Amino acid sequence: MIKTNNSYISKLSLQRVGNKHRNELSFFTDSELSIDKEEEVLLKRFFLSSLRSEDELMKFTHHIELSYNLVYDNVKQFFDGSLDFIELSRKTLHHLYEKSDHAQIKSGEVFTVFFENIMFEEITTQAIGIFKVERKLDYLHFAADEEDNMFFELRKGTKPQKIDKGCLILNTHADDGFRVYSFDNNSYDTIYWKNSFLNLDFVVNESYQTKHHLDLLVKFSETLVEENNSFVQKDFITQGVKMLNENEFVSKKMIEEELLEPFEVVESYDDFKKTYRDDYEIELEEDFFVAHETLKKAQRKIKSEIKLDTKISIKIDLKEADSVVDNIEKGYDEERGMSFYKVFFNEEE
Repeated sequence: MIKTNNSYISKLSLQRVGNKHRNELSFFTDSELSIDKEEEVLLKRFFLSSLRSEDELMKFTHHIELSYNLVYDNVKQFFDGSLDFIELSRKTLHHLYEKSDHAQIKSGEVFTVFFENIMFEEITTQAIGIFKVERKLDYLHFAADEEDNMFFELRKGTKPQKIDKGCLILNTHADDGFRVYSFDNNSYDTIYWKNSFLNLDFVVNESYQTKHHLDLLVKFSETLVEENNSFVQKDFITQGVKMLNENEFVSKKMIEEELLEPFEVVESYDDFKKTYRDDYEIELEEDFFVAHETLKKAQRKIKSEIKLDTKISIKIDLKEADSVVDNIEKGYDEERGMSFYKVFFNEEE
C-alpha cells in the first residue's frame, strides 16, 4: 500500500522533549538541520525501517471535532502552506510535552521530517514524520589528541536501526483525518503515544475487516480445543483460512454454511462474535471483501503446529485445508495406553 523506495527527506528538524510530570526542560529548534546525501540515506532508513506493511492504516480523530486534534490541525496547515516547517516542529513538540505528564513517560529526542515522493495507493504524495528516540546505549568514542595519543570517551547514543516511537502522516484524505501509520516499539506507554498525543483511530477498510475476521476465527478456534485434543481447532482454522483465500467476497451466509455448520458451532460462534466486538471495540461487517495481501501476511502468525508430549510436532499448511482432513487420523492405542496420529503421504519431500 505504501512505497518509500524513491522518497527523500526534504526538511528535517531535531528537538528534545522533557517529561512535564518531572518538570524537565524541552529544547526547541529555530532552524532546519542540514544533511548531506549519505546522512539522508541513513536517516531515511532509520526513520522508516520500523514501519511495517502489515501495520493497520489509521486516521486522526477527536471526540468533539477533528480540527481540535492539534497534530492533525498543525499538519493540515503545513500542507496547506499556512504554517512553515519550523513552526510545525515547535508546535508538535509543545503538544508532545503537554501530553508527557506521567512519570513513566521517557524524555527523548524528537525528529520532525518532511518526506516527498512517497507512493500511497498508487499516488505520489508527501508526508510528515514524527519520530522519538528514548533509549540510549553506552558506547566508546575513540579519538587522538594533538600529539597523536589515543584516548576514549564514554558516551550515550542510539543505533540507527530501530527507533522507539514514530508516525508517518500522508497528505491524503485530509478532511477524513489524513492517513497515518504509527508504531511504538516500547510496551510501557503505548496509550500515551497513539491515544493522548496523536489521538488515532483505525480506518475501517477491506484490510481492517480481513484482519479482524481472521483474528476472530483464530480466537474462536481456541474454544474448540478439547482436553488433550487440538486437532479440531487446527482443522477449523485451516478450513477458515482456506475459505478466505479462495474468495474475493465473504458473506455471513457463506461463513455459516461452509465453515460453522460442518462443525456445529453456528450459535456459539455468533455469541462469541458479539463478545469479541464489545471487548475489542471492533466494527465488524457481516459481509466483506477480502484483502488478500493482508490475509497473506496475517496468516503467517497463526500457530499451525500440533505439539505432542513425545517431543514430536506435526506442522500443518494452512493453505491445504483438505489435506488435513484427508491425510491425518487420530486414534487411541489401548495396548500402549496412548493417543496417536496416523499421517498418510506418498513420498517424503
